[in-house]
Amino acid sequence: SDINIWQVPRNVYRQPIMSDAELLIKVKGKGKLGNHLFNVMKEAYTKLDKWNIPMGEVYIYGDNPLVLLTALQSSFEPDPSSSSYVIKQAPIINEEGLYKVNLKGRNIRVYQQLDNRLLFDDFFTKLVLLGVEK
Repeated sequence: SDINIWQVPRNVYRQPIMSDAELLIKVKGKGKLGNHLFNVMKEAYTKLDKWNIPMGEVYIYGDNPLVLLTALQSSFEPDPSSSSYVIKQAPIINEEGLYKVNLKGRNIRVYQQLDNRLLFDDFFTKLVLLGVEK
């Protein structure tokens, strides 16, 4: 297939991380949606606590890189220009499910750093805007 492949490795996928304090100050009280999201997260913490899974004071919002990389792109050149990546040859996945170097692999984009400032500030601002009465 000629489709472009963008890989977001696990260590990069885990970069969008928010503290409990940020959730409390920047999400709770920001309209119906902000309160709903705050309550959903608190319920998740409660469930995990019952299962003896210590959450600490942060949560990884790992589904958000997709929004950042596809919806929040530069208008001059459609590209997630504020997140860094390298071009690498696509590896082979062996029978054990591990990567193996493939010197003949086609080029793929492998993200190294996400623009979390853009990701979260856009999210927080949209919560405020949704809460503003028109």
